[in-house]
Amino acid sequence: MKRKWFALASMVILISLSLRATAQQQQRYLDVDEPEEEENLNRELWGFAKKSPYEEMQRYVTQAQEVAKANISTEVVLPNGWKIAPAGTQVEVGKLPGEAIVYQGKVVVLNTGYYGKDGQEISIINPQNSQVIKTLQFPSIFPSATEGLDGDIYISGGFAQKVYRLNKDFNLVRNYSVNGFTAGITPIDKNHLAVIYMVTENEQKAYDKGKLAILNTETGLIEKEVTVGYFPYSVQYLNHKLYLTLLGENKLLVYDPQLKPIKTLAVGKTPQNFCTDGSTLYVVNTTSDNISLVDPKRDTVVGTIDVHHQDFHSGSSPTSCLVDGNRLYVTQAEINGVAVFDRDKQEKLGFVPTGWYPTKVLSNHDQMFVLSGKGIHPRRPNPGGPQPTDKEGANPQYVLNLLKGSVSIIPKREIEPNLIQWTKQVEDGSPIYSPKTGIKIPIRHIFYIVKENRTYDQVLGDLERGNGDPNLTLFGRDITPNHHKLASDFVTLDNFYANGEISILGHSFTTSGYASPFLEWLGNARYSGRYNSYPFGIVPATFSPTYLWDALAAKGVDYKIYGEPYYIFPRAYQLIVETYGAESELAKKFYTQTTVFAAKSDRGKEASKLFKSHYGEADTRAEALRLIEKPEFAGELSKLLTGDDSLAKAWQEDPQFRQKFADFIYHYALNYHYWDLNYSDLQRFADWKEDFDKQVKLGKVAALHYIWLPNDHTAGQQPGFPNPHQLVAQNDAALGKIVETISHSSIWQDSLILVVEDDAQNGPDHVDATRTLALVASPYVKRDTVISDRYDQLSLLRTIEVVLGLDPLNQNDGLAVPMLSIFTNKPNLSPYVPPPPSNYLMESDQKLYLMAK
Repeated sequence: MKRKWFALASMVILISLSLRATAQQQQRYLDVDEPEEEENLNRELWGFAKKSPYEEMQRYVTQAQEVAKANISTEVVLPNGWKIAPAGTQVEVGKLPGEAIVYQGKVVVLNTGYYGKDGQEISIINPQNSQVIKTLQFPSIFPSATEGLDGDIYISGGFAQKVYRLNKDFNLVRNYSVNGFTAGITPIDKNHLAVIYMVTENEQKAYDKGKLAILNTETGLIEKEVTVGYFPYSVQYLNHKLYLTLLGENKLLVYDPQLKPIKTLAVGKTPQNFCTDGSTLYVVNTTSDNISLVDPKRDTVVGTIDVHHQDFHSGSSPTSCLVDGNRLYVTQAEINGVAVFDRDKQEKLGFVPTGWYPTKVLSNHDQMFVLSGKGIHPRRPNPGGPQPTDKEGANPQYVLNLLKGSVSIIPKREIEPNLIQWTKQVEDGSPIYSPKTGIKIPIRHIFYIVKENRTYDQVLGDLERGNGDPNLTLFGRDITPNHHKLASDFVTLDNFYANGEISILGHSFTTSGYASPFLEWLGNARYSGRYNSYPFGIVPATFSPTYLWDALAAKGVDYKIYGEPYYIFPRAYQLIVETYGAESELAKKFYTQTTVFAAKSDRGKEASKLFKSHYGEADTRAEALRLIEKPEFAGELSKLLTGDDSLAKAWQEDPQFRQKFADFIYHYALNYHYWDLNYSDLQRFADWKEDFDKQVKLGKVAALHYIWLPNDHTAGQQPGFPNPHQLVAQNDAALGKIVETISHSSIWQDSLILVVEDDAQNGPDHVDATRTLALVASPYVKRDTVISDRYDQLSLLRTIEVVLGLDPLNQNDGLAVPMLSIFTNKPNLSPYVPPPPSNYLMESDQKLYLMAK
């Protein structure tokens, strides 16, 4: 009897635990992009949608790749429209090479890109025969290396919190444990290295301010440490002093060898690396496109060298520099070239062409070496992108795995004779557009809809026309009837590309047309599980110089933001800094608070919750001002952004500052839900429509609606979420309802709808891993037409700017070609009639669809 009761009790406990686990799974929250989650998601999507044997798909992949390679033009035209023909001999290395040094006659290249659970690599190149002679692997690498005064080479270990020591045979002889995320390193004497911790962990195990430390390489002990600020990056020992770039605060800090502070210098934006000729320190400011010249004797900034491309104030992304004789060389990532300056006259002489996205320039006696982070391949087809693989996290066709870099080996004697020709080649490499041939159509309202992670083939590969591969289609017409109808009724854009490989870069491009070199590197580190925080669009170190809403505000153009987290934190910080400065207590408190949000991967969740409870109280600027004057709301928002009531006090004391924040609130749709895959996109449609209808009724429809419609991201086959077919069908139905609503409204005759994915990382494509889907609709958009002109997210952004009369944000969108070929001067006012929704809609979504008016 006792045994029976024991067995029965055991069953009850097991059932209870099972039900509890199920409930927890149903309530599970999925981050936008978790480390390595994207590759797993790709595999799950393929298994869910196709259920085809791996061996069959492998054979198909091989065949498709060969066909794709055969169709590649000999002219290297990148997916972003730039043309490259790098000088010298090209050597392919690992993923996203970001640093190199010349050691023992060899070029030691640090490949710091996406390696999943595999170790990151160091490529050893013999420059005499242009061959990789050895490849080393370490758990984690940061782009910093130095030759010690003891003759060994030291490598920064980044996330592993290590410094690796190699001998002249490139064998590991020792590794040192340190107390933070290892960044820049430099020798002080034979037994000491200065080591930067880019971030350290606080008591809550969240990333906090960085430090500078002294490592004794003989004892292996850290002798001293000092906290320096947010995101220190590089360090240089010069003139018996330590200089370090404080990337997150736009400063150059000076310390003595005992780590006593000497001076703080204000430099340009996002100072990352530097070089020196012994008498001058050249600081590379990556987002302000200039070089700060520092006199190490007086520790003062004595000049600035402008490296802007053409007349754009930012966007060329200088990443490194080299002083060689009377020449200063500066790598400029976004123009695929090395700028050559007369060092003494500080005059630009021309360019040396490189591969895609140069990150480092260095030299030996007779050769110059240039690292290109994204290599020399014009296309990276990934027909096997979402396949299962034998090894966890090792899908070779995941988009970040395709970023194989290269090293250009250029004889110095060839630079001067070829400089004029090479300069013209670099300058002619951009997809130049002249606004004099602008778009003359009566568009007054643009609806800019950003979705998540799909490739062209994955959705439209089965379309009867255009360059698609139906074998790679996971979400075809039966799941995405609106996507297919929009692509058929209006234009099929089968040659459209994402500019960023992953979401954190994608949202930076869709909102600002730019991603800094630091963001490019940090994104790869995060996605490979080598950075335990999500500062993207939250912490100021990751912000772009200018955003779309800045250009809109500059021209007095009204706009409304629906759900985009890259608006909330960058715009709030900008208002604080504009009013009180980056060194103000408010700015410092904001910085501290956002690092807390980054540790939680917040992405605007808390702000969205606060805003939603006050929807309807900020429909006009006057109402928004009254809302921020309410003590309860002001106190909650202040605590959210600065951790206390100091921001609320500033609003109370400063009427102009209060008005600026009221405008900030007015431009954000308070009812729109943040990232949450369990919140239906059809409900997001209803939320948007409620706000849109108010604007129509008031006769004040914003000129730009930026709408984040994220659920086509899907959760793979993870429990607690709708399955991929259900989420994509839901997203499709919501998109169709948005287009239908606009096309049946009173403003349809002067409206333009632009739909784009933030990136294409979660699917296969036979043309390129960054080819994605884009849809357009308007009375002034052509009907039933295939357009194969090459466009990308920057083209779409430039189209918005040209139509609304905005200035470009930076070089990238300024040189992008607008989507001119989509337009017609003969409007067709017929409204969009959506097809019946997909049968894959869940019952709850079917009800929402029927409720939508």
